[in-house]
Amino acid sequence: MAWRTAISIAESDQLAQLLASTALGDRRAFETLYRSVSPRLHGIALRFMGRGDLAEDVLQESFVRIWHNASRYQMHLCAPMTWMINITRNQAVDHLRKQRERSLTDVEAQLLEDQSPSAHEQLSTAREAGALNRCLDTLEGMQRQSIAVAYFQGLSCAELAVHLKAPLGSVKSWIRRGMERLRRCLES
Repeated sequence: MAWRTAISIAESDQLAQLLASTALGDRRAFETLYRSVSPRLHGIALRFMGRGDLAEDVLQESFVRIWHNASRYQMHLCAPMTWMINITRNQAVDHLRKQRERSLTDVEAQLLEDQSPSAHEQLSTAREAGALNRCLDTLEGMQRQSIAVAYFQGLSCAELAVHLKAPLGSVKSWIRRGMERLRRCLES
């Protein structure tokens, strides 16, 4: 399920840059964007359409929309991946509506409901991420590195000690002190 994989802040920034270049007509940027996100968007299209051939049609139509509308993307409203997912979802819904001669069942209609966060939720999440990054920057080197590696790579304290080539007690101390400093920073 490639479409459920989390997007890092760095990857999100790269996607935003690729969209900006695409808006200027940069075909290489568009190709890179396609290669980066097409597996995730194809997964979403496949989930809606239930058939590979129809999902490919939806994916193609979605990328045509992305190419033509890249200049309309507004980073402050949503993440680039969210924007492209919404385009794909909308293309799938439009495609399904064109194919249907009957009305949707309640179950089918529920499957088509938009599960993505609202603009307000996305803005709140962006603010929280900004505050967390600001607070992470206040941590000393080993505290910041220990917390970041443990969180993003999902390592236990013992695994982290091996990864950092540091004593287990030191690693636990760095994490405990770093988390306490983060909590105080975020509360202020």
